[in-house]
Amino acid sequence: MPAHDDLAAAGRISALAGLLAGIAAIAVGSIFLIFALPSIGRPGEFDYLFSQAAGGFLIILLGLLGLFASALAWPSLRGERGAFLLGSLFYAAVFLLFAAYQEWKAAALVLMMAAVAWLALRRRQDAARLIFLFAGLFGFALTQAAITLLPYGWKTWSVSGVLFLFAFLLLSLSPHLFRLPLISGSRSRRRGILLYSLLALALIALSMATLVHLPGPAGPGSSEIELSKYGVGISSAEKDLQDCGCQAKSGNYSPSVLPNNESMGIIQEDRDRQRPGDGDGPEQNCNGAGILTPEDVRTFQRGETVQFSARACRGGPCRFLWHSSQEGYLGTGQHLERNNLSPGWHNITLKMSDSGGRSEDAYVNIAIAEPWVCDKVDPRPRYYPPDTPCQDIWPNATEKCQQVEVCHPQLDWIVAEAVDCCDGSPLPGRACSDACNRSGGDRKKCRGIYLINSFGPDARYMKGYALFKACCSGYPECTRMCGSWVSGNRLFLDGYNENVSNLSCRPEERGIAAWHSDSNMSQNSASMGLLPAHASINILETGVCSDYSAALTTMLRKAGYNQSEAFMTASYAFDLPLVGDHPGHAFNLVLLPGDDRYHIVDATGNGDGINLEGVPGYFRFTGCFLGMPSHTRIMDWWMGYCKMISKHCSNDAGYFKTPDKDKIWGCTEKIGFN
Repeated sequence: MPAHDDLAAAGRISALAGLLAGIAAIAVGSIFLIFALPSIGRPGEFDYLFSQAAGGFLIILLGLLGLFASALAWPSLRGERGAFLLGSLFYAAVFLLFAAYQEWKAAALVLMMAAVAWLALRRRQDAARLIFLFAGLFGFALTQAAITLLPYGWKTWSVSGVLFLFAFLLLSLSPHLFRLPLISGSRSRRRGILLYSLLALALIALSMATLVHLPGPAGPGSSEIELSKYGVGISSAEKDLQDCGCQAKSGNYSPSVLPNNESMGIIQEDRDRQRPGDGDGPEQNCNGAGILTPEDVRTFQRGETVQFSARACRGGPCRFLWHSSQEGYLGTGQHLERNNLSPGWHNITLKMSDSGGRSEDAYVNIAIAEPWVCDKVDPRPRYYPPDTPCQDIWPNATEKCQQVEVCHPQLDWIVAEAVDCCDGSPLPGRACSDACNRSGGDRKKCRGIYLINSFGPDARYMKGYALFKACCSGYPECTRMCGSWVSGNRLFLDGYNENVSNLSCRPEERGIAAWHSDSNMSQNSASMGLLPAHASINILETGVCSDYSAALTTMLRKAGYNQSEAFMTASYAFDLPLVGDHPGHAFNLVLLPGDDRYHIVDATGNGDGINLEGVPGYFRFTGCFLGMPSHTRIMDWWMGYCKMISKHCSNDAGYFKTPDKDKIWGCTEKIGFN
């Protein structure tokens, strides 16, 4: 039979483990609460049961419950009473706080944890053991539900969980420990205790290391961007196509398939095909109006001949009337040519009337640009804004025209997909269907939301967060928790495409100066700074916040947004959890058609993108934690988009004054700490 002293020693060791676990839990909850406090009373879209601030309080309460179990295991009457009094007061205060902020689900969990303690005390001898077991296991579920900014919030409970469960096992097995070899005999007792103590410590350390380890590459893994490019290559693409909600009912229209070499310039013959609803199937309404050419959002030079072509009317004689929002009456006939259209955007309307007096309209937007716009690019792009000052692209253009490459023909394919989506062609993923559902039939708004979704949560054109750039340049998201040794090194290149893996690291080269070749990646540096848009989108397929912001600005401008409607901007320096002071964060300001206020848009790391009624909920971020990549969701209440927004914004046309906050969605209402 075990001696009384042996049982008491086991109880004290368990109490010590529980004490350390409780302190660790309170530390985790407190650190998290510092950053999550602004979310109290406002559970976010991505929270499970309660706000993240409520989760921080609950983690602290669970740690206090573990401290109470430690007092029971010691045992110490004074410690037990002190822990009970302190815990009761804190539990009551937090419960009242949750009630005041109507965090009813979190309040219910407070009552549940209090009930567990009460039930355990009814079995006095087993109370400490049962509470240790509950705290050790329940903590993993609680932290996963509470810390939703991490895809693995439960890992934050690794230290506390292992120690609580060790305390439970030690208390449970203490009556049988005297039977272990090297302990049963009185001579070898001290050496046996030392040996088993070391083994226990080793197992605890190994368990913690296993749980804390963050598996997986720094990048987004096997990228589907190449597969999704141009709408080909995905084996299940046919199954994944989703009706975007604005698709004309056509029996013989199939989505466009653009071969890889067409990114050099989409040729006219392929893009002048029939639009959805323009087919010749017998089920079509023969009186339906349809514009075959010009295509939507196409840009022509001033003086260039624009061909207008309508779908044939087979139901009898029809009259075709063409109209421009700038020129007025253009002419009549199924086919028409004009070479004297004024510069700027033209809303082209085709009104088709049949012999029965019935008429239908069709619409398309085209732009007329001055001949010098993008004139140094060969081949000239098909989609570019007429109000841009750019004439060239990387490496010969001005800095802004290299960063926001509106003249780059190899980016036309993305605009073509946006046009297809908003003309009614279903595309893989949710970006297209969501854009059509939220645009109210406005094709320009549809294109904008589609592009935001595709760079943001749908991850169609860029993917992940380029931690390797931060490490090369020694930024705090890489060095703060991993040490200064990572600065200036090629790290965390796995999980991205082959181009990324072949980059060099020369921290002294930044931005455009770091990009030397589109074909030899070893000549390019994986350092911070804004790269040419085509490099981030087509070649690396990833980036940091500034790369996402420039890429989205580029594509919105090419897709029909004026220079006053799509901007890059940034926040001032801010503080990130476990990272410290950060130089700032880049995002976008976008004015959607029909709105009188700008939207803050954040697609960084395939983040939330756009919230039509306020600021984005989060952006995705990857930092370095103990030598491993750590994927994190940075919530809006950390960022303070409105509070710290820069006084200036920019695009290919230069720098502008940031709109006043009363002209930005979410910045005039009382939304937390924004």
